[in-house]
Amino acid sequence: MKITCLHTAQSHVEGMTALFANQGWDGALEHVVRPDLLARAQSDGIDAVAQDVGAVLADCADANAVLCTCSTLGALVEASGTGKAVRIDRPAMEQAASYRNVMLAICLESTRAPTVALFEDCAKGREPVVVLCDGAWAHFEAGDMSGFNRAVAQSVGAAMISAPETACIVLAQASMQGAAPYLMDMGIPVLTTPMLAVRRAIQVARR
Repeated sequence: MKITCLHTAQSHVEGMTALFANQGWDGALEHVVRPDLLARAQSDGIDAVAQDVGAVLADCADANAVLCTCSTLGALVEASGTGKAVRIDRPAMEQAASYRNVMLAICLESTRAPTVALFEDCAKGREPVVVLCDGAWAHFEAGDMSGFNRAVAQSVGAAMISAPETACIVLAQASMQGAAPYLMDMGIPVLTTPMLAVRRAIQVARR
């Protein structure tokens, strides 16, 4: 058996490899890293990379499951119709949908539309509060994960002041999971996407 991960940042490779190992995955694990796809989706729109994403998925035809770790590209990958594609944020959104007032934290504007659409699909139309942690991404691009995690947590903490009824926080991009420990004192569930998605990918691969 084989699972292929599609990433848009090299930094995801090590962490995802460790998560699969921790979940007992003993099959092959392949990583495809395409930062150019995210860059073009940000500058030209998601439709501009649809053909290239399709080509990447065609190259992954021998995989038993394909896990897309990029929230911006997730909808394109899931729409491939192969039945083997897993978008990293769906399992977390399905879990978050059980809460009435949900806050979605994102770092990229290009992620907003697909992330909100996914949550509304899972939550039968209920709208989330969306927090754009727009000061955090520069830290990520510079490899400063500590600064990135703190910036995400600060943005979410500030947003909670005006949304005290929030019952669940979702750190909607895979890169944001390291900010979760900074938010534990909020006293509400803080969901991250990678572990839930890894479990889902393994389930799909083993069908």
